[in-house]
Amino acid sequence: MNANKDTIFHIYDDRGCDLLATSRDGIQKMYEEYNDWILDYDREGIDNIFKKDS
Repeated sequence: MNANKDTIFHIYDDRGCDLLATSRDGIQKMYEEYNDWILDYDREGIDNIFKKDS
């Protein structure tokens, strides 16, 4: 947990981790840099969160 950045990085096993934040702005850069790490079954939902507002 990082209280200063309002984020949680949770490694659940050797296959992956969850990154949570109180706002998408807090992890936008991580989303862009590590986008190819997102699992296919999570991709649609996560991409929808980070869509630019029209």
